[in-house]
Amino acid sequence: MPMEMKENKFLYLISFIACMLVIVIHTGFPGNFGTVMEAVSRMAVPFFFVLSGRYLLRDGDDNAQKIREKSGRYFIKILKVTACVYIIYFIFSIAVHLYLGDSIKEWLFSKYGYNEALRFVLFNSGTFVYDSAFVFDHMWFLFALLYVTGLIYIFAPVLRKWYKFLIVALLVLLYFGQALQTFYPIRPFGISIATWYVMRNWLFIGMPFVLLGIFLSDLFRGKRNELKDSYIDVMSAKKPVFIFMTIFGTLLSIVEAFIFGKKEVYLGSLIVVVGIFLLSECKVFSGDHLYKIGKKSSNYIYYYHVLVLAVVDRLSYAEIIPYPPMWLKPFLIAVLCLILFYFAPIFIKKVKDR
Repeated sequence: MPMEMKENKFLYLISFIACMLVIVIHTGFPGNFGTVMEAVSRMAVPFFFVLSGRYLLRDGDDNAQKIREKSGRYFIKILKVTACVYIIYFIFSIAVHLYLGDSIKEWLFSKYGYNEALRFVLFNSGTFVYDSAFVFDHMWFLFALLYVTGLIYIFAPVLRKWYKFLIVALLVLLYFGQALQTFYPIRPFGISIATWYVMRNWLFIGMPFVLLGIFLSDLFRGKRNELKDSYIDVMSAKKPVFIFMTIFGTLLSIVEAFIFGKKEVYLGSLIVVVGIFLLSECKVFSGDHLYKIGKKSSNYIYYYHVLVLAVVDRLSYAEIIPYPPMWLKPFLIAVLCLILFYFAPIFIKKVKDR
C-alpha cells in the first residue's frame, strides 16, 4: 500500500497486526470481548492510510513537479492493484451468481445502476464494490487512496500551504459527524448520517490520515536533520511516553465503544496511530519472524481476506463444511490467509528453487 518502504521492521510488524485486526472487524467475536476487539481493531485502516502518506513524499519535496512525479507514480501503482483486485472479486461474484442460477443481466443492472454509481462516486461504497457474493466493501480503501493521491497530484502547488489546516479541519468534521451519529442523526443527501459510508470515505478518513502521514514524515525528517546522529537516541528516550500514548489510545477506544457504540474511527484510534508512528522512530525490538509476514503478505491479506471469508461462507451455506462458530471464525480466516498468502508462496518458491 505505501510507496517502497525503507526497511522499518517495526512498521512491518504493525502492518501484520493491522491486517489481522481488519479480519477481526469483518468476522467479529461475540459478546463484550467482541466489542473490545472491534474497538481495538479500528486503528487498522487509519494506520494503513497514514503509512501510505508517511512514505509518499518522504524526501520532503516542496516542488510541485516533484510532488506530482511521486504522487503520479503512486497513483498508477494503486490503479493497477485496484484493477487486479476488482477483477478477481468480479469474477468470483459472477461465478457465485451463475452457480445460484441468477440472471447475470439483472445482476449487472442492479450492481451498476445509477444510484449505486452515485454512491460509489461520492462515498467509495455501494454495490460497485460489494454485493451478495461478498458482503464487505473493503475495496473502498483502494478507491479512497486513488481519490486522495489524485487530489494531491492536482493540488501539488498548494499542498504544503494547506495540508496542516486540512488535517485538523477534516478530523474535526469526522469526529463531529460521528458525534451526530449518536446524538442527532441527521439525513444529509437523504441518507442517515449513521449509515456507515457517510463518514467512512475518501474525504473524512482517507484524506486526513494520508495527509497526517505526510505531516509526520515532514516532522521526522526535520527533527532528523536538526539532531543528526543523536536523533534515534533522543526519540528512544521518549519511548515510554509513546508507549503510554498507544496504551492510552487503545483503552480510550474501548471506553468509547461501550459508551458511544460502534464507530469507524475512535478518538483513541487516532492516538494509537500517532503513538505507533512515533515509536517507529525509536529503537524498538520487532522480533525475528512476524515482521516478515507484514513485509511480504500484509497487502495481499488485506485485499483478499474478504474473498477467503466469502468462500468459507459459501461452502458453509452449501453444507460442504460445517459453519464455524463465531468465536472460531476470526482465527480460521486468519490462519487460512496466512497459509495462502505467506506460507504457500514460500513453499512454492522453495520447490521451484530445487
